[in-house]
Amino acid sequence: MKRIFHIGFNDIRLMVRDKIFFFWVLIFPLIFIFIFGNLYKEDSGPPQAALKVVNRDSGEWGAYFIEKIKSPGIALEVLEQEPEKYNRILVIPEDFSKKIEEKKAQELVFKKRSGANVKAAAQVETKIIQAIAKVITELILHGDKDIFAFFEQKPEFRNIVEIKSQFPENTLTKIPTGFDHVIPGVIVHFIMMMVLIYGGVSVMEDRKRGVLTRILFSSSSIVELFGGKFLGRLMMGILQAIILIVTGLLIFNLNLGNYFLSFLNILFLSIAMASFSIFLGSVIGKEDLIIGLSILFANLFAAMGGCWWPIEVVPHTFRTIGMISPAYWAMDAFHKTIFFNKGLEDIFLNLMVMLGYTAIFTFLAVKFFKIKE
Repeated sequence: MKRIFHIGFNDIRLMVRDKIFFFWVLIFPLIFIFIFGNLYKEDSGPPQAALKVVNRDSGEWGAYFIEKIKSPGIALEVLEQEPEKYNRILVIPEDFSKKIEEKKAQELVFKKRSGANVKAAAQVETKIIQAIAKVITELILHGDKDIFAFFEQKPEFRNIVEIKSQFPENTLTKIPTGFDHVIPGVIVHFIMMMVLIYGGVSVMEDRKRGVLTRILFSSSSIVELFGGKFLGRLMMGILQAIILIVTGLLIFNLNLGNYFLSFLNILFLSIAMASFSIFLGSVIGKEDLIIGLSILFANLFAAMGGCWWPIEVVPHTFRTIGMISPAYWAMDAFHKTIFFNKGLEDIFLNLMVMLGYTAIFTFLAVKFFKIKE
């Protein structure tokens, strides 16, 4: 075991001594974080969603209902006639007050322009539904009293109903946007890239320079040699993650949800990539080819797995294809722990899938592991 740790830590030492090490593991990832973090960042402050209201009601209830819709996030404009151009419009009918006073059912007309912002439309619809719920509840509280005396009640009675918007229980705790989504994605992306590049190239160079042969002849067994190389690449992945996590906490106020589960996720992904890097370094004899393939695999896995954008925004077919990527399962585990507040049992499948990749890559790495050319 001592020899395994010695071989592993020696590989880490050589990697850190590389002149461009900190560019690859810190500066370059930060560029990705700034670009994609600002691209998908959540809007600061409440967004203004435009709503035009045509109030044709001849009584008091139309204006009262409009007051219930008003919100800091809604740019509301009351009109007498329906305009030709609009994004969203609500039409209050002429008999709106009359039907309320007669306690009759009625319909409101809400129209949206095709191609208008979906998020803004959802925000407006939510406020309209909340306003309807408030008015109905206040009418119920008013009871069998004279409906025409409703507006003579004290203002505090009419505002007694408060409706809050929130995610359903056991679903989202926060929308996956901004740096909280991007930094875990960059962590997954660069664990794959750095472990494959540094891990694969060093195995190839050690084989060509006879380092593996000398280690084997210095009383180390083949198992200890392979174990040391595996441990070194595992530590490469963990070191990359630690650097980006610390940077994220200090600069971007990163939220990783449950830190223990996030670390397990990083550990299982790093294990899989450690085996894959040994396999690449064993079957490829050119540094440029290893680097090229490592970047190709890392970028392909990252794009398919949702590292660059939330996987939820892509078509279902592409999302299904993306499940062949180890990054998909790592990002899905991050989303479950960070945004859905899920536990170990919820990401257990993700960890087992990554363990399955580890088994496949380890089998290939052991089969093709060579001491010399």
